[in-house]
Amino acid sequence: MRISLDELFSKIKLLLSKYKDLKSENSLLKENVKNLNLKISELKLQQTKLNTEIINKDKENSELKNMVLNSGDNKISLKDKDLAKSRIKDLITRIDTHLDQYDNEEEYSDN
Repeated sequence: MRISLDELFSKIKLLLSKYKDLKSENSLLKENVKNLNLKISELKLQQTKLNTEIINKDKENSELKNMVLNSGDNKISLKDKDLAKSRIKDLITRIDTHLDQYDNEEEYSDN
């Protein structure tokens, strides 16, 4: 009977140890989930900021295009037209870069 009690106590100690380990691991996992949710929130905020920036750049791009299109009658100088065209190209490049970065981040978050 004494051996059975010792074995039982040994098994109980083992179970308690496993329980403590699992409890600790569970706490770490909860902390990781919390950190990941925070990172998701930060990325969503960054995405919103980039989308707003893209919209603003697209608006500026449209305004510059309209200025160039309407410049034929207003006799805007060739230099101003070239500056507007250059700015449009720059904005398109920047928008493409932002979109590529967003696509890459989205692919990374899907994995």
